[in-house]
Amino acid sequence: MNQAQPHCASYGTSSTETHTFQFSPERETVVVDVVEAVAAVASVEPMQFEPRLHEAIDPDALTRCIHSGGPDVSVSFTLGAYDVTVRGGGEIVIEES
Repeated sequence: MNQAQPHCASYGTSSTETHTFQFSPERETVVVDVVEAVAAVASVEPMQFEPRLHEAIDPDALTRCIHSGGPDVSVSFTLGAYDVTVRGGGEIVIEES
């Protein structure tokens, strides 16, 4: 299985840490990739992460937006203690909120 992989972690001037993961936008796994990326940042197993993704955003709508919007589209939402941005070019950016 090809999971979302950490691309880099950068630190801003604030105490918020930003994590960027890469995923393949051509694959139909963006929802799984988001859950795996957030779980990795939270240091928990993906199936153990709370809240569930569907509590923050409609997973089907997220997938449709990323697949139909091209590389310039981005979708942002809050998932638990994290601000998540998914970019159509293949990036998942996670910041602690």
